[in-house]
Amino acid sequence: MKYAAIFMAVLVALALGLGVYTLANAHLTVVSVTEEVTPAFERQEDFTALQTAMDQNALLGTPFAEELPGSSLDYDFRTYTFRLRNPGMIGAEMVEVQAVPGQGDMLCYTTLDASQVNADRQLPAHSEGDLWCVVLTSAQQPSVPRSFRITYYLWGMKKTVTATYR
Repeated sequence: MKYAAIFMAVLVALALGLGVYTLANAHLTVVSVTEEVTPAFERQEDFTALQTAMDQNALLGTPFAEELPGSSLDYDFRTYTFRLRNPGMIGAEMVEVQAVPGQGDMLCYTTLDASQVNADRQLPAHSEGDLWCVVLTSAQQPSVPRSFRITYYLWGMKKTVTATYR
């Protein structure tokens, strides 16, 4: 009986330790953020598709303005690449990045292809992966520190982390 009690105590301690480890590592961390600026006239097809989508209220992204006035010469595509790490034992689901709008920002979307719906991005346990956020902004707007909200779900619970690009 004494050996059974010791065995059960060890099992409970191991289960408790595994539970604490799982909860302590149930988060995503931002390893790095990079920015690539492309003038909109170099991506004329994407710009025209976004302008048409905004005119028809059919944008597959997040608009920060009512319309896109002017031409592609007035705008830049700023593509932010986020390297994310999931140190936990549970995969993160529905990972999405959204820019906090700043002056001159017109819209953002989270795929590299402006014609796609925001993808259901997942980050498996114990892995790293890249995620993108493309912001269409005024060409006169210089590179400024920018904030992003990264939302994801672990065990069905919504979690958010904030990242900045300087």
